[in-house]
Amino acid sequence: MVRKFTCTLIALLAVFCLFASGPVHAAYPEKGVTLVVPWGAGGVTDVAARVFTPLFEKYLGVPVVILNRPGASGAIGTEYANARPADGYTVIFSAETPASFRIMDVSKLSFHDFEPIMLLSHSEKIIAVAPESPYNTLEDLVKDIKARPGKVRFSYSGAGASGHVQGLLMQQKGGLDFSATPFGGGNEGLLAVLGGQVDFTSPNIGTVKDYIAAGKLRALAVFDRKPSVYLPELPPITDAIPGIEPYLPLDYPNCLIVKKGTPQDVVDVIADAASKAVADPAWKEFLENNWYVGMDAVRGADMLAYWDKWASVVGWVLQDAGVAKKNPEEFGIPRP
Repeated sequence: MVRKFTCTLIALLAVFCLFASGPVHAAYPEKGVTLVVPWGAGGVTDVAARVFTPLFEKYLGVPVVILNRPGASGAIGTEYANARPADGYTVIFSAETPASFRIMDVSKLSFHDFEPIMLLSHSEKIIAVAPESPYNTLEDLVKDIKARPGKVRFSYSGAGASGHVQGLLMQQKGGLDFSATPFGGGNEGLLAVLGGQVDFTSPNIGTVKDYIAAGKLRALAVFDRKPSVYLPELPPITDAIPGIEPYLPLDYPNCLIVKKGTPQDVVDVIADAASKAVADPAWKEFLENNWYVGMDAVRGADMLAYWDKWASVVGWVLQDAGVAKKNPEEFGIPRP
């Protein structure tokens, strides 16, 4: 009888200690997840996010709802997500801009304020001209730029955007003198080429592949040190402008991040679901059909190293052009 009473007492004490130590948490995830896209609906980042989301939801096992929070080059949505609890229920489908937030003085955040999950995909950048252009090769374009300094015209979307950075690289590291005009968006910059307002531009290959196939746009080179994945006959830009080779590749991938401080076991669950999503045939089909290149092999700490190198190249290109709002040195970003 005494032994039975003692065993019962021990069991009751064990239960008491369990509840006294704090609430018992259910395993993550126990409710729906919000996927914040810091860009507007219909853009390159949003399109990829809307393909990724149902796959992520499938492997995470709970509903995943997209929340578009555009503005300030992605800073508004990123800051919104950073203000949420670090519990894994707010995940960010980010573009590249957190790597330059501080330099452009749109936010104090950087990728180091988040837990990196993985890079996802990017669309190759190319140099393109109108079909009636006299430039049949990149060498033709470079030759004319050198023959007529400041006369050949280039279009890009806006200050600090991918096309702007690429134009600055061609000018600073390639020694080319051409005029560059912002048009407020990639589509507007493309229309400027097709309408004869400018001579060349640098679009994403995925957004103009139909133009190229229909003969409405002529691709001259891929903005890389190696040939294009989807147009292997397209030469790398370094063939004609070798001075920019040390700064390439310079891609603009989407990536998945969560707030810093999110428990590691939660990060692991998110990473596992994301890994299964990018291995799904539906995601692979999306990449191939839209001419995106998968980058999901870059994960965790390697992803932060990737963005550090990216910030070094882009930050100093913008600084040397007088475009950066703050000197990269303020943030310990070394010159490449």
